[in-house]
Amino acid sequence: MFVGRKRELAYLEERFKTGKPELIILYGRRRVGKTELTKEFLRKKRGIYYLAEKLPENLQLKKLSEKVIEFFDEDIITEFSNWEMLFKYLASKHDRYILVIDEFPYLIEREPGIISSFQKGWDEYLSNSNVFLILTGSSVSVMENSVLGYKSPLYGRRTGQLLLKQFPFNEIGEFFEKKYGFDDLLKIWGTLGGVPFYLEQFDSDLDYYGNVMEKIYNQNEVLFAEAEFLLNDELREPRNYFAILRAISLGKRKLGEIINETGIDKSSIMKYISILNLLGIVEKEVPVGEDPLKSKKGLYRIADNFFRFYFRYVFYYKDLILTDQRERLLSILKDTENQFFALTYEDFARSAVMWISGSNYFEIGRWWDRNAEIDLVGMNREEKRILLGEVKWSERPVTTDIFAALREKAYLPRWDEFKEKEYAIFSRSGFTKALVDEAKSDRSLMLFHGDKRVV
Repeated sequence: MFVGRKRELAYLEERFKTGKPELIILYGRRRVGKTELTKEFLRKKRGIYYLAEKLPENLQLKKLSEKVIEFFDEDIITEFSNWEMLFKYLASKHDRYILVIDEFPYLIEREPGIISSFQKGWDEYLSNSNVFLILTGSSVSVMENSVLGYKSPLYGRRTGQLLLKQFPFNEIGEFFEKKYGFDDLLKIWGTLGGVPFYLEQFDSDLDYYGNVMEKIYNQNEVLFAEAEFLLNDELREPRNYFAILRAISLGKRKLGEIINETGIDKSSIMKYISILNLLGIVEKEVPVGEDPLKSKKGLYRIADNFFRFYFRYVFYYKDLILTDQRERLLSILKDTENQFFALTYEDFARSAVMWISGSNYFEIGRWWDRNAEIDLVGMNREEKRILLGEVKWSERPVTTDIFAALREKAYLPRWDEFKEKEYAIFSRSGFTKALVDEAKSDRSLMLFHGDKRVV
């Protein structure tokens, strides 16, 4: 079942209809759905799909040649002896067709010079042909440096690029035929993120805990070892990355705390953290409105939901799974999940600011100092507007006291430049009647129960 990706497909369709030669770079983390997207795009079109492998150059060229010759079904040589011959042949075709080379980094991993062959092939042949060429890659670092980077031979040749991201929260329900309510969907999102392959592993006939037990706390299932597999495949010295991720998952968010927990020296740890940041696994969080390069309040967090869950509830407890003590581990999850998923709900609320009342808030995040903290702040400096919010993943309705405290924080001196103030409160368990009545009379206050606005 192919789900979502309407905007991405529309983009590819629009480029295809121009009839012009195209070189599209499509990349994103593993399992995010690049292959399924390209196959769906190819489904009703003339095209060649080739999955690169970690093979010597001559074997790569041989296998791709076989695909090309089979597709055009012509009585010619059985393979091309070099890349130039292949590109010259492709350029000779008059009808529009698609060529997808999936996992392009595998093609250039052993022979970096191949990328220069592609540059020459594009410049001399394909740029004047009817080809719609898509190069995909799961190694974000390789795609951004070796393919898209300024020093790459292909720099300036691409006609378009598409960074495929995880599904947002409001689209993951499609994977489960809308069988789950908001609470379960938020937990699933906080556990798996928006990675299609992971979402497809869960069984909509099981509840959230049943899926965790059967699909994650099960050494025979792919999700049990997935995070470590990805890190081992992507990184050198994975042990140090595991240590850093484990430290952050334990709440060691300041750089000094991470250094003390892992024993890795400062000069080395910044290199590891920067790579985790490039991979989209770890990010540095600063109070909204502050310069990330200058702020001294930076805290590190695991930004990828799947890695955050894995290093909190799987990595450290693998022995419980391997010794069939999964029920004990499930109890640990249930005892601590409210604190864990409270952060997921905050992430959801900050993303929801994008569509709140159609307002354009260009700086969105969390804010804190020594004396106060605000879960959600959105700022529009040009229009002098600010949104301040609280996010409560508790089992009790939110009272008027929460709004009173939030409104008090809105008049801190640092917000003096903003003349118009709005408020938003997100609650898992709803609101007291008194707060609902107050929101009805105060148009600056918005209330959201789960993911729906109630006032």
